[in-house]
Amino acid sequence: MAHLAALAAPRRGVLYVEPSFSLLRRAPAHCPPGQANPWLAPRLAQRAPRLWTLAPPRGLPLWTHPAVSRLQHACYGAMLRRAARRLGYGRVWLWLYNPLYVQAMDSLRPERLILDLVDDLGAYEARAHSRRTTGACLERALAQADLVLTTSALLAEAHAAKTRAGRLEVVPNGVRGEWIGRPAAEPPAELRGLPRPWIGFVGAVSDYLDFELLVAAARRFAAGSLILVGPVRGGEGEKGAARLRRERNAHLLGHRPQERVPDYAAAFDVCLCPFRVGAVRRAVNPLKVYEYLAAGRPVVATPLESLASEPVAAWIRFAEVEEAFLAAIAKELALERAGGAPAAAERSAARRRAVRPYAWESISTRVASILDRAEEAWAAGAGDRGPAAGAGDRSPAAANGTPAGGVTGKASR
Repeated sequence: MAHLAALAAPRRGVLYVEPSFSLLRRAPAHCPPGQANPWLAPRLAQRAPRLWTLAPPRGLPLWTHPAVSRLQHACYGAMLRRAARRLGYGRVWLWLYNPLYVQAMDSLRPERLILDLVDDLGAYEARAHSRRTTGACLERALAQADLVLTTSALLAEAHAAKTRAGRLEVVPNGVRGEWIGRPAAEPPAELRGLPRPWIGFVGAVSDYLDFELLVAAARRFAAGSLILVGPVRGGEGEKGAARLRRERNAHLLGHRPQERVPDYAAAFDVCLCPFRVGAVRRAVNPLKVYEYLAAGRPVVATPLESLASEPVAAWIRFAEVEEAFLAAIAKELALERAGGAPAAAERSAARRRAVRPYAWESISTRVASILDRAEEAWAAGAGDRGPAAGAGDRSPAAANGTPAGGVTGKASR
């Protein structure tokens, strides 16, 4: 569940739309049966005071095809409107993570549209028609949004001229506050028999990773273990995973529950963030970096422009080419040994202090301030969209959803 959605709920009220899958696609193996999408009717459930989730029914196949996508999201918009009425939400703000949901605007008729732009989402689409549909919806969302939030200055600069609102804010990603300085647990049992050092990655094993660097790391540190924790996604991800499995010291563990992420990250001797050159890397502000630092571990990453201007960049060792990347790993391993346990503990504590300002509680306070200022401007008539039909006297935060990870608040974060 989106952390910012949960934090926003007590004040504004949130209807968070869960991810959906098409009629022809299986839910991920790690998805609990009770959370799988219903086949026909949506499922509405209360998770906390003023926090509700809505699981949409299974979607139409090929729902990034333009005609199918328009129909699908028009139906979802009507579904959201019925759910909002049932909850007594008179005033609705639609908070988008996936721009495809801008197609729900006409049937939902929200009072405000907020676009949460956390990635170059089109860069993740393998099919040309999916990239075109996502791109067209993004253009519409940028043009119609009353407020645009991005996770990096790079994304803000790329899209500032396209926004109708004239209001665009940069808000970085973050990490759960309770994960920062969490007492170290015993390493996960499946790691204990593996030779050290443990060089690890947590996240989806997908085409945005630089598999050349990962294979090179496995070979350079052949006496240790290269450990990847996360699902394998997409054709290129499968190919890369197959290459890694041929390395005797590479271990692909698959998906693990999110609550276990700190245990794996804290166990690694060095954590990796090896994005390959491309549109994804130029825009991404990866959650995993904040999670690694919250665990107090050293981080080696390929250059990430979105992080370069953040204070946490001082605690990330960036390296581009293969030899430099491998040397950076070796340097961090040497530093962890230098000075013994007390020095290592001091460096670990410093990393945690550096990431403390990125706790979701702090990010939530920042977002709430942005919303308050925006609401004052809207009340004064700046960027007025006008009240939605049937608007009442309640002002909850909006409902929104996405097949890539539903969200109200900062969903993907």
